[in-house]
Amino acid sequence: MSDPSRVRFPWHRSAVKMLTTVVVAAVSLVAVSTAVYAASGEVDRLDDAVFESVAGFTTTSLTVMDPEALPAWLLVWRALTQWLGGLGALVFALVVVPTFGGERRLSETAGGRGRRAVLARRWSHTANRVALTYLGFTVLVAMAYGAAGMGAFDAATFGLTTASTGGFANYRDSFAHFDSAAIAWVGAGAMALAGVSAAGLVWLVRGQVQALWRSTELKLYAGLILASTALVAAWTWTDTGGGADTVRESFFAVASSISTTGFRVADWGQWVAAPQTLLLLLIGVGSMAGSAGGGFRLLRVIQIFGIVRRELVLQLHPRAVVPVKVSGAVASEASLARVQNFQILWVLAAASGVFGIASLGGDLLTAVSGSISALATAGPGLGELSGFADATVLAAPARGVLIALMFLGRLSIYPVVVVVGWGVGEIQRMRLR
Repeated sequence: MSDPSRVRFPWHRSAVKMLTTVVVAAVSLVAVSTAVYAASGEVDRLDDAVFESVAGFTTTSLTVMDPEALPAWLLVWRALTQWLGGLGALVFALVVVPTFGGERRLSETAGGRGRRAVLARRWSHTANRVALTYLGFTVLVAMAYGAAGMGAFDAATFGLTTASTGGFANYRDSFAHFDSAAIAWVGAGAMALAGVSAAGLVWLVRGQVQALWRSTELKLYAGLILASTALVAAWTWTDTGGGADTVRESFFAVASSISTTGFRVADWGQWVAAPQTLLLLLIGVGSMAGSAGGGFRLLRVIQIFGIVRRELVLQLHPRAVVPVKVSGAVASEASLARVQNFQILWVLAAASGVFGIASLGGDLLTAVSGSISALATAGPGLGELSGFADATVLAAPARGVLIALMFLGRLSIYPVVVVVGWGVGEIQRMRLR
């Protein structure tokens, strides 16, 4: 009979340590921000301070505060939490994830003191490049807002919350406050670019047209924006008066949704059902992999469709070899398995959110749209959440469900699941001793 104390669980210590660090860092940032809000005297409840902090660092536009009643320094803090959250998401996606989730696993790259040193230098180099690209993009967006007519303070704070796809605004009615076509066009274009991967932005700046054209994900992203804008404009043409205003509002809503930013120039929750459904689908699908945006991610959608196509072909030709390709490269079976696992986790998380919100008093439309939007780190939804991202319409327990969904969505679910699973495994191991 085997010794229970020798039972081993399938968690590599290096991977668990890294993911635990990510989760602990996220929780620590939320705790610090909660203390700032509590000390400011602008919130009466601790749970509201926690909600605003989580919404900030997860780059979600949901809020429980009236921004027009806040002092300037706290508006800057709100914007900075989203900017830091976007930077953290980029570093996690472009530095950490490729190490333990790409072709090389952390267990293969972190062994040995020399390899650790090489890996650390590689992480540092990549993180620096990501941070510089992100900072440069933020500055350009802020300058564009200023040129379009925003004041210096608004341009700076909106630049932070646009580049991060966060969506926190200094006004209750978001971009509608400015009543400016130029500002709305700049905001829509900036949000569309914010949903592009960091690599895509670098290619764009360098004029590397061939690299841009080879990216299936980028072509799909651009195609979705153009097609969705045309559809939304056609569906809302009569209700919004037609002309340039309709095109602008449609493009803004589409860019805000697919980039999961959450800004608004109009309450699209009051439009007809067709554009509402399309925009909610875009929120769920989300932006490109390697961007600050959230959602399921277009790269995973491409891989899922490739898997479905392969299975259909195999039904007719069981012995056929059908590789799944992304941008001309064959995807590994390990990466495809991870995508399928993530799909299951994403659906389970969204379904749990729907059940939680509905059971705590929310109507079905609010529960479904709110769960998808929070998990995608967007914010706006339908039903009771169809206004300008005001979460106070929901009871405090239902907002607690949104907190969990926002946190899971920003950390791409996996780190939380792995850390919790490792913790449960350790508890079981201790009981077997």
